[in-house]
Amino acid sequence: MKQPLIILSLLLLCAGCVVQTPAVLPTETLPVVSLPISDGETAISVIQGITHRSPLDGQTIPRVGGVVTAVDGGGFYLQSLVSDADERTSEAIYIDMQTYLNVKRGDLVQVEDGKVREWNPAGLGENSLTITTLVANNVTILGKNQPLPTPVVIGQGGRMIPNQIIENDVNGYVGQSQQPLDPQEDGMDFFESLEGMLVQINNARAVSTRNAYNEVSVAADNGQNAGIFSQEGVLVLRESDPNPERIMLDDAFIMMPEITVGAVFNEPIEGVVGYDFGNYRVHLLSKPVLSQNQPFRAAEAQGVQKDWELAVGTYNLENFNSLQNAETSKQVAREIVEMLKAPDILVLEEIMDDDGSLDSGQVSAERNLASLIDDIVDASKGEIVYKVLNIDPDRNADGGIPGGNIRTVILYQTKRGLKLAAAPIGKANDEVNLRDENGRAMLSLNPGRIWPRNSAFFDSRKPIIGQFIFNGQDLYVIGNHLNSKSEDGPLYGDQQPPHRSSERQRIAQAKTVNDFVQDILNINPEALIVVVGDMNDFPWSASLKTLQGGVLENLVLTLPENQRFTYVYQGNGQTLDQLLASKALASRLVSYEVVHINSLSLPENASSDHDPVIAVFDLSVVE
Repeated sequence: MKQPLIILSLLLLCAGCVVQTPAVLPTETLPVVSLPISDGETAISVIQGITHRSPLDGQTIPRVGGVVTAVDGGGFYLQSLVSDADERTSEAIYIDMQTYLNVKRGDLVQVEDGKVREWNPAGLGENSLTITTLVANNVTILGKNQPLPTPVVIGQGGRMIPNQIIENDVNGYVGQSQQPLDPQEDGMDFFESLEGMLVQINNARAVSTRNAYNEVSVAADNGQNAGIFSQEGVLVLRESDPNPERIMLDDAFIMMPEITVGAVFNEPIEGVVGYDFGNYRVHLLSKPVLSQNQPFRAAEAQGVQKDWELAVGTYNLENFNSLQNAETSKQVAREIVEMLKAPDILVLEEIMDDDGSLDSGQVSAERNLASLIDDIVDASKGEIVYKVLNIDPDRNADGGIPGGNIRTVILYQTKRGLKLAAAPIGKANDEVNLRDENGRAMLSLNPGRIWPRNSAFFDSRKPIIGQFIFNGQDLYVIGNHLNSKSEDGPLYGDQQPPHRSSERQRIAQAKTVNDFVQDILNINPEALIVVVGDMNDFPWSASLKTLQGGVLENLVLTLPENQRFTYVYQGNGQTLDQLLASKALASRLVSYEVVHINSLSLPENASSDHDPVIAVFDLSVVE
């Protein structure tokens, strides 16, 4: 019976012993001790320094001490007990353990012979910022159950987060710069100055819905220091404001609950600041408590009100295959009928071939589209029947998931008198041309593809055009899905300003489409033209300005700023899906709406990651 007492006595006496156990397991509670950190150790703030990379990178640090604030499977966060009073220097660091150690939150520890390493997290390679870490093997537990450092409050009563600028002091690679941090002006520098530290967010307000990666973005202080909010509570991205006040929360240590846009929290949020996948984030240390979770209510379009009005819309369906996901197809059909009010013409992006992502050589989407049409008929109880304009691409020539052969198609219904102008159907590499019939621009192919062999469309979707006749007037509809932004750098990436390498191809694509529009207008200056789709860029971008080219008007600009979003990414509401019209058609605009079906919805409930856009035009005969 004496052995347990002996072991306990040894534990109490061995405050300075090195402990290396094979796993992180619950341990007995030791008395609270307050041992001073030994003299001669290097302060964490000195290791972190006043730039993004440690001035001691690659060096071995004899001794570092502090309190453990969080523990994961690979190591732990260590924060100093004493601040150097310089806001530019973080007082915490991640300890990358080479062996598992039974370290707990609240332990007072000393790390010996740790090597400083700037670690590039997985996900974005060389365009990712690095995290300052200390690679260590020798850790001594000096005490248990120590008071944690007081969290730094982000927002009112603490440190105010910049709300307009991400980085304006570095033009190039931040990690290679010796530019001192400017946390009062630059959002990137603000978070870097808190790297690894305990932080607290008061009166948080969700500006995004919890995404598929269990992340959610919030604004502190109920958004009082934030930019422009939509009616639903989304922070809207603007040319002059990337919203650096967004704070991303993730589930590194907790299970993230369901959170929707506009949700508010009745308890402070606490976590440690980290970085991964191109963004700073707060790793939550406890499950957030919601005082209010906004129920999601899908919007509905106004629909056509008069016989001479015509509705045109666009909807990116995110790798749609009705044969492989029948429930999603039925959901999309209900959305088209009930929420979009069955627009006369609907351009759909990301329609896969019949066997989806299976790279079998299959390129036809006939059965996939037929199934969707049938679902729409069922959802409308037989009232809505769409016809399809589709041109199958060459195998794996249009980008997207290999084997998926995604393409842009045009649906249209004829019950209200809409007709398709007579012309042969084009094939993948057939180039549509124009002929002048007494001032009437006629397509050589209907549907056709605009310059499909142009290098601008290499490994990318080709624009499809259809010529319709409504109320005796020609209407040209050009469906687009411009080059993806996947190659572009993140807002908080190493390269600043963020590189936009994909933009060059989008600009070339936009120029090609604009040239074709010009050709139509050269024949008929009053032609009614719609250029619509997922443009993968913002209204103020060079891509969209090129697409406008002085002859098209971007109708999203008719909306108030706080309504301009079709996609929410990392808490930023963005306009990617857009509808442009020739000046003659834009003058007949009745309404323009973004129908928020998916961007505000939890991912498990959404049919896509984009919201559709609907425009209604007055196509009464002009005398």
